[in-house]
Amino acid sequence: MNCEICGAFEENLFKTEVEGAVMNLCKNCSKYGKVVEFSVQVNNQVQREVESESRLKYDYLNEIKHALKERGFSVEEVAEMTGFSPKDIKKVVNGEMLPDKNITAKLEKLLNISLYEVDFVSDSAFKKGTDKLSFGDVVHITKSKK
Repeated sequence: MNCEICGAFEENLFKTEVEGAVMNLCKNCSKYGKVVEFSVQVNNQVQREVESESRLKYDYLNEIKHALKERGFSVEEVAEMTGFSPKDIKKVVNGEMLPDKNITAKLEKLLNISLYEVDFVSDSAFKKGTDKLSFGDVVHITKSKK
């Protein structure tokens, strides 16, 4: 079962009272409240899923220009090899137009470069067939200095 604060998957959770609410928490998060029951054992199927979003690199123009210069390709040659118009390729190379996924995919393959970087990665464990968020997915907990 997943901890209701941090979302960690644990076989044994502690039933803990936090600010008047009784929650099933992992050992680490149970310190935020008063433990009522020592162990809640649950056997559920768990599916791990990694989510990532990619975004165009900040310096994608430099990557394209460097690769073109290194390989000695002109804009017209690239347009012919990728099947796009020279006008569109020129706009992309000059930074006048953001390239769409089709253009970037063909440029990456032709020039042997990577124009995207991973922006966000989330490794989450959840019960199969549900898409519920845990408390920890929404709230960031910090310890206060006393």
